[in-house]
Amino acid sequence: MQKKMSKGIIIFSILICLLSLWDFKTNISFSRYYHLLQPLSEKLILLRYVFSLSLRIVLFISGIGVLFLKDIFRKIILFISFFTIATIYWKHPMICFRNVVDSLSAQGAFTPDVPLTPNALIWILFAINYAIDIGFSLCLIYYFTRPRVKEQFK
Repeated sequence: MQKKMSKGIIIFSILICLLSLWDFKTNISFSRYYHLLQPLSEKLILLRYVFSLSLRIVLFISGIGVLFLKDIFRKIILFISFFTIATIYWKHPMICFRNVVDSLSAQGAFTPDVPLTPNALIWILFAINYAIDIGFSLCLIYYFTRPRVKEQFK
């Protein structure tokens, strides 16, 4: 008997795979990653880098596994969603946003005609990144714990 799969599973699976590929692509350069996390130690940055890339690979595989209605991959996605919420500050420390804004400032992005101050931009980037990560994680948790959805994985 063929299992019926809801559209939400397909949509979330595609989103997880695409976002994992996007994050993998944008974080593949260690020098860029290193620059974002300075002044942390090189060993800590390397550990975070390897963990981040590994997480993207696991998420991509889990996104595909969910398409095959394998419950283990649904549980992995739930675990990573809870983990993301619990460790959001470790994932996006304030220093990352400060380094991005400092880099923009060095390039002359902040002139008198720009209404944003560097500090305001840091907080805006901080809030947007946190809202996206926490919001998406909460959506995944809500959706993949619904009884109708869980039933499809049996």
